[in-house]
Amino acid sequence: MRAAVNYVTGRISMVTATFNVPSATSSPISLAPSENSVVSTIRPTPIAPPSNFPCAAGGAVRIGTGDDAQSVVNAHAAGTTYIVEAGTHLRNFSVQPKSGDRFCGEPGAVLDGGRSLASAFSGGATNVTLDSMTVREYDPGRQGAAIQPQSRASGWVVRNVSALHNGWAGLLVADGMKILGGHYNDNDELGIGGNAATGILLDGLDGDPATIDGPELARNHTLHEPCGWEAGGMKWDVGQVTIRNAHVHDNDCRGLWADINARGALIEYNLIENNFAEGVFYEISQDAVIRYNKIYRNGIRAAGWYWDAGILVNASFNVEVYGNRLSGNYNGITGVQQDRPDSTPPEHLLDNLHVYDNLICATGGGGHPTGVVADNGANLDGRDISFTRNTIQSSPCE
Repeated sequence: MRAAVNYVTGRISMVTATFNVPSATSSPISLAPSENSVVSTIRPTPIAPPSNFPCAAGGAVRIGTGDDAQSVVNAHAAGTTYIVEAGTHLRNFSVQPKSGDRFCGEPGAVLDGGRSLASAFSGGATNVTLDSMTVREYDPGRQGAAIQPQSRASGWVVRNVSALHNGWAGLLVADGMKILGGHYNDNDELGIGGNAATGILLDGLDGDPATIDGPELARNHTLHEPCGWEAGGMKWDVGQVTIRNAHVHDNDCRGLWADINARGALIEYNLIENNFAEGVFYEISQDAVIRYNKIYRNGIRAAGWYWDAGILVNASFNVEVYGNRLSGNYNGITGVQQDRPDSTPPEHLLDNLHVYDNLICATGGGGHPTGVVADNGANLDGRDISFTRNTIQSSPCE
């Protein structure tokens, strides 16, 4: 229903939504669309993952644990397939690939920067494939990553790669990158970061939404720089991103965080749990669909007000949130309007926000489990903000 009550306390203009609270006999919603679901006005454009493929089919050049990897690549033409041999490649694997190169790890292949190399892979080459290897202990510096192509280096496929214990981030995305499976865990600040790249896909190894076999983003932000600046599972801006089948958990900040003119996000079929701040934070951005996710026990820091929700839409517009199951989060599904001149143009208003067919359970301690609020005196009554057919219950629903 449309927001029903508007009252002002100081500079805070608060709108609370009216809900249809189920009776004790009501059955919980499922994570699938119902016949009576509202037809989405935002048309997500999911990106299909490539089918499984043998990385090193045919001939390949071997890179041994004692080789200088860049010297091997320099000696061969673009489009070469390399087998990264099993064992630890310690402080000798920092490569700028050529376009079309493929790097196929044998079982047990570990690239270890020893905290003395900036990155394992970088540069502007296109259509590079990284498959089945661990990348750890690289030190790229502030806002860098162990795997760091230029943002316009299009067409990278990063499959079954683990980027662990690296300075700042494990991976920075580039245009059209497909990140299939893998682990982006225990990095100093971020699992995955993105700056202006677009057409990004994070997905499972088989693309099946019934199995959570997409990237794991866990326990990032060990450096403990301010959470409000950049930290957690994944943060991106400007570009379009599809995230599905991911397990995003136990990050010491936000789980998934879109910031500054992100657009066209599709966030679906993920398991997002135990993150210190919000599970999903869609901030000063536009045009998103957030659906069919399981979002449990986020907002551990309990910051108060409408922060630390399972899903929070902050000064963003054209957002649909439906079919999600939330349980044990500090707040449920919230929207916040603030003055955000750092995001303009365009003007970012909390508007065209539709929240429906969600199951919201066992929300803890926030006092406002689900709804919208403004801290700049804005009257939200005239905005297109609706909460319909959401089921709210006090018992958990995990």
